[in-house]
Amino acid sequence: MTKQSRILQLSQLVVLVMIVVLMSVSCKMIDPDENNTGIDNNSEKENDINKQIDDNDKNDEIKDNIENTDIKDEEEVTKPVEIDYQAVKPNELGHIMVIMYHGIIDLPPYHVTEEQFLEQLQYMYDHKYRPISVRDYIDNNINIEAGYTPILFTFDDGLSSTFSLIEENGELVPKPGTAIEILERFSKSHPGFDSKAGLYINGQKIFEGAGTVEERIKWLVDNGYDVGNHTASHDKTQMLSKLDSRQIMKNIGIVDQIIKNAVPDYTVDSLAYTFGNRPVKALRNLVLDGEYNNIKYNYSVAFKEGASAPYYPPLHIKFDPLNVARARGSKGEIQDMGWFFDYYEQHPEKKYISDGNPDRVSVLEKDEDSVNKDKLGERELYLYKLNQ
Repeated sequence: MTKQSRILQLSQLVVLVMIVVLMSVSCKMIDPDENNTGIDNNSEKENDINKQIDDNDKNDEIKDNIENTDIKDEEEVTKPVEIDYQAVKPNELGHIMVIMYHGIIDLPPYHVTEEQFLEQLQYMYDHKYRPISVRDYIDNNINIEAGYTPILFTFDDGLSSTFSLIEENGELVPKPGTAIEILERFSKSHPGFDSKAGLYINGQKIFEGAGTVEERIKWLVDNGYDVGNHTASHDKTQMLSKLDSRQIMKNIGIVDQIIKNAVPDYTVDSLAYTFGNRPVKALRNLVLDGEYNNIKYNYSVAFKEGASAPYYPPLHIKFDPLNVARARGSKGEIQDMGWFFDYYEQHPEKKYISDGNPDRVSVLEKDEDSVNKDKLGERELYLYKLNQ
């Protein structure tokens, strides 16, 4: 073999080896298993990401649906039910009776026994009367069931039979047999009949019992009751009609500051006249606005003793904040509580009847001019007529 032939043969061998190598590499590159492993790893990652995005989208959608359902459910719960006006006959410009109580003792007509008080509460419950707070009365924030009538309880003099605390298991709780304990007990067994009332104190002997004066007042406010001003003295020589401007402001200011010192963030703006006695006309505005010891006071309403006027609600144009009538919590005598209950049974059109919607004030068309529209706030005035 010539040298040239050997070179040619060697060249062919090199080419053959290169072909074999290339074929091997090529086969390795298209190996199904290895190809799937390499590409699928990237694909799986991409698929995982896409799946996570899809899952997140679905979770967000589910969450949105849940939130929307919750909002819808809440709206369904809070949305007032439209009533049959011809059947309910709401009158939210009607009378709201204010009851004047004192203590739980056998001394009528200003006091009642526990048995009498429970009997009265049962009558109210059965005849669709529901207690409201002084705060809601002033603000015309009446939120009771359609067809029901609000009623306001007031207790004068800060008596221990009205409210007193005892210590029980290390806590201060209302003493059994006091008006507030009876009201709390009755409320628990009669759904919808809230334990609400306004308690009016003088400058001394304030709900004598356990705890300090501040603790007693704070307990009442913390538990949804209103505490108001009954002036510093309950002496007939200190009746407001006999006092000058300085003495009037002192009598009001002393008690105002007692309450504010006990509950600094509490708004004190209702007063009950002692003996129902008001200042002379020229000084009467000092009940609403005045100053004592460089501290100002502002009041929205002042309650009289005994029924001195119709029970116009604060939304009525004839409402007189300085002359709010009250009925004594007894029965039998003219214009006492029992007398008015009988009267409203005969004349239901005279009393306030709720439409069940706190955002709406329902009034007969004929009474529109008697509405103090400046006090409506954001509430809707709804006018309607009764069919003949």
